[in-house]
Amino acid sequence: MKRNDLHIIPGIDEFFLHVKSPLRPENKDFIAYRLKDLTAGSYKNPTGCLRNLFYTISLVENDSFVYTVNNNAPQTSRAHTLIFTSPFHIYKFSSGPSPAGLSISFSDDFVHAAFAKTEFQKEFPFFWTNENIFFLPPENTTILQELGQKIIYEYENKHLFSENIIRDYLHIFLLEIKRIICRVDAIVDNSAEYILLQQFFLLVNNRYPLVRTVEYVAGCLSVTPARLWLAVKRLTGQTPSEIINKRILVEAQSLLRNSGLTVSEIANLLDFKEKSHFTRFFKNITGMSPIDYVRRSRLQK
Repeated sequence: MKRNDLHIIPGIDEFFLHVKSPLRPENKDFIAYRLKDLTAGSYKNPTGCLRNLFYTISLVENDSFVYTVNNNAPQTSRAHTLIFTSPFHIYKFSSGPSPAGLSISFSDDFVHAAFAKTEFQKEFPFFWTNENIFFLPPENTTILQELGQKIIYEYENKHLFSENIIRDYLHIFLLEIKRIICRVDAIVDNSAEYILLQQFFLLVNNRYPLVRTVEYVAGCLSVTPARLWLAVKRLTGQTPSEIINKRILVEAQSLLRNSGLTVSEIANLLDFKEKSHFTRFFKNITGMSPIDYVRRSRLQK
């Protein structure tokens, strides 16, 4: 699916078709591969922006990739670069001729089979943040490289119990990443309100098209808007509407900076009835119009 320079990639196989890579997943829900195999054959760097409706973890070992994600400045990979993308991200990337490293992609259905969905969101929040590129010290990447290679081996050889082993290795892989990049002293909260908050963030950050109203989220979570408001406000200090609007703003800023879409097209894509409604929404939060934001972003490049 394509809207001008924004390409929405629904599945893993569609991604490889889009970049004309010879790689193909054995099934629609999972693939593990060496980055050098991505760019073999007739591979072509994608034009415009991508939104993948699945999850990818890449461990890059050289300066072969340039990534621009959401509102962040372009970043060039180097040895021991860890990169996440999920449905939360709009991104651009280009690859040089000899990428080194590995990559793992998996679908929402794979997540459902391997994890309780809310536990996945709670355990691994780094899939839903703007901070999704990490330059790791060498001593922290050895275990990730070893686990990644084991996952690729099981994926390619399909021995007895390989699917189960892949899920277990991937879980360990993600936990090792969490140990490296996340705070280890975080307070664990298993209350009903905290679980509701996690489900709320999951819907807001991971649903596409974007969630627009508190009432819609409350309906999805089978709670009243009032209960949702109280839980979110108590635990975050923000109202559900403020969090939803910030998510829409991140999307709008990413599209304005990277997509090549006009303001009117972005307003329509984000389900605003009129361009003027979108302009007012944007200016109320940022203090500037979408056009002024684009001009300022160009000056900063």
